[in-house]
Amino acid sequence: MEDQLTTGQVAKKWGLIYGLVATVINLIPLLLEVQPPWWQVVNVIVAIVIYALATKEFKTENGGYMSFGKGFKISMIAALIGGAIRNVVNYIYIKFIDPTVMERMQQAVVDSWRDQGMSEEQIEQMSGLSSGLSNPEIALILGYVVVLLGGLIWGAIVSAINKNEAEDF
Repeated sequence: MEDQLTTGQVAKKWGLIYGLVATVINLIPLLLEVQPPWWQVVNVIVAIVIYALATKEFKTENGGYMSFGKGFKISMIAALIGGAIRNVVNYIYIKFIDPTVMERMQQAVVDSWRDQGMSEEQIEQMSGLSSGLSNPEIALILGYVVVLLGGLIWGAIVSAINKNEAEDF
């Protein structure tokens, strides 16, 4: 019998690919000093594509069969690996390479609130609420939480779509 590809092999490969692609996608706005509101949608699309490609590869290499559980496992491990790579690189960039990036992003948010017609009192209240999010360590943790939640949601959806369970699988 041929050696079948394991979930771990596929997940590690695609987790590394996901981490590298997501890192580049997240560094582009930091380097260009722009934060288009639609940019986060790109992250979601990349995650879905990575989960789909990973589960498709596993399914193809294993005779066209994949249980929901195996697909979900592949997606979650890929999310863990990819999220770790992306968030650690972002943390290093924000903490050591360009420590002013969080201040500039906060100022851009305040400027957009002004453009939307918020009063100075409202802006001050909102700034107080969001000031804790400008800490690089909190951004690291929140970034990882977002990746894990995305892995749970999008990984489950992709796995449900791609599953093809054999009678004795």
